[in-house]
Amino acid sequence: MRKLVFYHEIVGFIEEEKDKFPTVKSSIFFNSPPQLVVLAQEGQHKETISIDNWKREHMLQFLEEKVKPTSAKI
Repeated sequence: MRKLVFYHEIVGFIEEEKDKFPTVKSSIFFNSPPQLVVLAQEGQHKETISIDNWKREHMLQFLEEKVKPTSAKI
């Protein structure tokens, strides 16, 4: 996560929230700003969204609308 040092919200999401969305994967590319790449169900590219100024709650809201999270066990 060293390369994301300027993106605290994104690092926090990856470390603490990403496990709620098992189909979401994270990759770090040198010299590239954070992006969310959305794939169609067939695995083909659908859209790319720049998330460098998103807060954790924006990421959660977007993914809760677009991706099915795992159910929380009580």
